Amino acid sequence: MLTMMSKGRVPKKPVKPRPNEIYEPVSAERARKLILEHRAWDGMRVLGHLDLSRASELYNLPENLTCETIDISNCVNLTNLPQGLHVTHWIELAGSGITSLGAGHGFVLRWRGVQVSDRLAFESQSITGQDILNIENVELRRVLIERLSYETFLQQVGGLIRDRDRDAGGERQLVYIPFENDEALMVLKVICPSTRHTHILRVPPYMQSCHQAAAWIAGFTNPDDYNPLIEA
Repeated sequence: MLTMMSKGRVPKKPVKPRPNEIYEPVSAERARKLILEHRAWDGMRVLGHLDLSRASELYNLPENLTCETIDISNCVNLTNLPQGLHVTHWIELAGSGITSLGAGHGFVLRWRGVQVSDRLAFESQSITGQDILNIENVELRRVLIERLSYETFLQQVGGLIRDRDRDAGGERQLVYIPFENDEALMVLKVICPSTRHTHILRVPPYMQSCHQAAAWIAGFTNPDDYNPLIEA
């Protein structure tokens, strides 16, 4: 009966046209909302800078996404970039779950606003404290110290002890490393009394004592106001 009605041809199922918005670029604010709500589509074009930073609920991005710049810093659960991603300028990826990119990917990478190579972004274990001391660019040096970790950096290059005292965990030290063209790196080295793990906590370079540094970490501007029963 169907064949007779259509004169020998089976009618094709009507195809719904896709919404026009799929072909039109969207604002960065709307793109963020759609992506985080898992309503984004493949081939989305974003106007301007796409800020997805600190989105711990983000696990993937739409394929063939296009934007001028994109910030995925601290997106800890985003471990892969999508197929066909096109970024005109740069990708900020500090603290994201991205641990490697294919050779020849062509992206300009940033870490805390500083342009970095693949080695600095993904192979921090290959960086040494001496490498960092030899770098003149202040911003890049700060990024590298973060990538290496303050603890490892101190272990490799040493430091000058400005003050030492004791708390519930044992001896703590206020240690600094001076730089010729930048403010000194100042840290408070403490031991957790329960786990016995050593913690290296960065503090402002004007700190003069362990107690002052501990007070600053606790949020006190006047160290005389900081008198905890137990410091942990």
